[in-house]
Amino acid sequence: MLAILRAATFAATAHAGQTRRGLPDPYVNHPLRVAEHAAQADLGEDAVVAALLHDVVEDTAHTWDDLRVAGFTERAIALARLLTKWWESGDDDAEQDKATYYARILGDRDAVALKLLDRTDNMQDVVRIVPARRDFAEKYAKKTRREFPPLLERCDNTYVLQVFRERLTALEAALDRRR
Repeated sequence: MLAILRAATFAATAHAGQTRRGLPDPYVNHPLRVAEHAAQADLGEDAVVAALLHDVVEDTAHTWDDLRVAGFTERAIALARLLTKWWESGDDDAEQDKATYYARILGDRDAVALKLLDRTDNMQDVVRIVPARRDFAEKYAKKTRREFPPLLERCDNTYVLQVFRERLTALEAALDRRR
């Protein structure tokens, strides 16, 4: 429990001043919600810590060494690292990098669940921006339907599968309502 509190504090400090793209919400709300889902899914302490830290290195100036120095377990850091993208969308090798990224995630049961929960929370936010950014929301839903079936097939956590499918259905319904 102490590790989860330390990770929540670390994430809140690291993401201080950041907001979700297209929304006024503090960014830290996202990893907090992902961590709440991870706890609801009974993923274990390291997975909940990873959920809290999963965007710290990707979206702040912190490094993996900073997480080690802060005392987080190697397992929590490894999970957060699996979820962290290292390439830019426009890179020449982006498609190969993306394939490697998903292959690595597929090799770890907890990483699969966390990636699905991360996307679940992202879809929740995308539903909120459909009126203002419909094109983005449509691309996001299409990308989700295209990229996530292997993760869904590999996931054996009924809670994770349920909340993911509920959010995808909600996103598709929001897009249908606003046609």
